[in-house]
Amino acid sequence: MNASLLFATAALTLSATASAEHSFNSHIYNVLVTTCSYAQDNDRIELNKTLKASRLSKQAAVDKVVCNGLPLVTFARNAQADKVVALLEPYENRSKGKVSISDVVAP
Repeated sequence: MNASLLFATAALTLSATASAEHSFNSHIYNVLVTTCSYAQDNDRIELNKTLKASRLSKQAAVDKVVCNGLPLVTFARNAQADKVVALLEPYENRSKGKVSISDVVAP
């Protein structure tokens, strides 16, 4: 009796987890498709709204979002989306890790 109750509980838990995981993955997919669409359409205002609504920073979007196998900024450049490139380009340069060394001579 206990074994069948335990099995039924485990099956219910697994099905609820799988359902939540599928819902979560579809939400992420929709956010990514929307982000790539706005980048391609050169719509920086809607892109910014989408990033804010999904709590995704511009830096994270530049570093991690990939559209058609290309990083987000490169994808926007290929689509000739100048406004979106201008919006995201400072974040692209920030992640490259620049190091500058200057020699300071005391007077």
